[in-house]
Amino acid sequence: MLDPQAAAQHPEAQFAALVDALATDPIRRESLLDLLREEHPVYRDRGAAAIVRMRGWVLLALARKGVTDRELPFVLEEFDVGTDAYLVAAAARALRSYAHPSEAFLPFVLRALSNIRDEPLSFESYGEYALSSATTAVSESLAVLAWLGPCAHAALPELAAMRGRLSKKLLSELDRTVAAIREGGSSGQDRPEACCLLPVSLGQTFWTPHQREDTQTVDSIVFEDQDGSPIQFRNFFKGNPSIVVFFYTRCDNPWKCSLTVTKLARVQQLLREAAVSDQIQTAAITYDPAFDLPGRLRIYGEDRGVHFDAHHRILRAKQGLAVLRNHFNLGVNFIESLVNRHRIELYILDREGRVAARFERVHWNEPQVVERAIEVLREGTATPITAQSPVGKTGQAAATILGTVASLAWAFFPKCPMCWAAYLSVFGIAGIRQIPYPSKMQPVFVLMMLINIVSVWLRARATRHMAGFYFVCAGTLVIILTKTMSWEHLAPWGVALTFAGSLWSAVNRRSLQMSLRRIWMPLGRLYSSSRSYSS
Repeated sequence: MLDPQAAAQHPEAQFAALVDALATDPIRRESLLDLLREEHPVYRDRGAAAIVRMRGWVLLALARKGVTDRELPFVLEEFDVGTDAYLVAAAARALRSYAHPSEAFLPFVLRALSNIRDEPLSFESYGEYALSSATTAVSESLAVLAWLGPCAHAALPELAAMRGRLSKKLLSELDRTVAAIREGGSSGQDRPEACCLLPVSLGQTFWTPHQREDTQTVDSIVFEDQDGSPIQFRNFFKGNPSIVVFFYTRCDNPWKCSLTVTKLARVQQLLREAAVSDQIQTAAITYDPAFDLPGRLRIYGEDRGVHFDAHHRILRAKQGLAVLRNHFNLGVNFIESLVNRHRIELYILDREGRVAARFERVHWNEPQVVERAIEVLREGTATPITAQSPVGKTGQAAATILGTVASLAWAFFPKCPMCWAAYLSVFGIAGIRQIPYPSKMQPVFVLMMLINIVSVWLRARATRHMAGFYFVCAGTLVIILTKTMSWEHLAPWGVALTFAGSLWSAVNRRSLQMSLRRIWMPLGRLYSSSRSYSS
């Protein structure tokens, strides 16, 4: 990997020589992949045209080595959101070096064919742009469809519609592509099962709660929203899960920032339809806070359908942008203060403001993002969250009551082996004298009591509510005294304390409060409706 301190000083010719060397060195393949990351120091203070040449040369090096699953998202990104013909053409060559053609590539290639300009290109030497007798991004993309063969069969109608806008040279290439697709589909062989599957989960990463990093470094960052109101990170992003995207208003790629904010507006609509828009927040944070002042942010959001309120804002960091970049590991770089390259990125934060999920590079699916955010909202709560259905008010209230009763039953039901141990330790110790050979069974119950104490302590430490742990410890101590001191009259108290502590630990108090509230509110509406009907 290039020395970060000197990376930005490397001339392009030296950079190209380094890429060529890495392409022939199997041990340093990871360094080649690092050079595709937007935040790499080598792109700092480079112009957009230079970055296109540099990244294109890396993609061509991957084409020589053979693209793997790790590099595939970077390749498909150019088809999905690329606007430069050189990069799309280089990505097409790289994709054809991938080992397994897949029908899942088809939408990416067709999107590029509908968006990209047809201009002559050359890959003979670094940065060379040919004027004639060279390849083009359209030619390279058609070659990808021919490589896909039967996996590209669904593209035939769209290819037929392209005939009226292609040159004579490209028409001959189009005919060869169609023939390759049809020949593969008529060979009598079925498409491989993997043909319809995307080989990797593109741009999607999820973290379980114990893998999430804390937010101490960013808690004090001060933002300013679209109305000019200041707010700290901890005050906005802690308490409820959040869906966060990054953008900037000067972005000239319509498939990146503008579309990202438009899709965020769609996410807000889906949250409202699921009746969780007051429990899951949304935020769009600009990469360019010096230029994107509050008024500009509001206009940009309103033009794309964004809804604003206390839970849904567009933000700029008044201070601490570098800290924010490091915390999220943002895929962005700058020439002085202007963004020169960035990726698509969306993050889902949990109630503590920690990153729970990440979607990057290729366009994310709005329903999938909302579904994942609702999963994060459910963490630590027993109350299921479902979308509202278009039924009458009385039917809706009755359905809510039934759902809440089911939620309460689920909250008290043991959910794992440790929870079963907690419940069984209570009832097992209480009835130990009624079991044959209690002396042989007693070690089992003692072990179960210890498991119960440990499980309750782990739960208490995670939730920061220690009362259940104290109750269980007290109950266990009383039960031990009943066996060692023959204080049999205290046994019911030990059982009661242990049971209360285990129950206190197993039940989520916030969920219980929400469940009781959801019972009371529909009952009130039913009562009001019945009064209105009777009158």
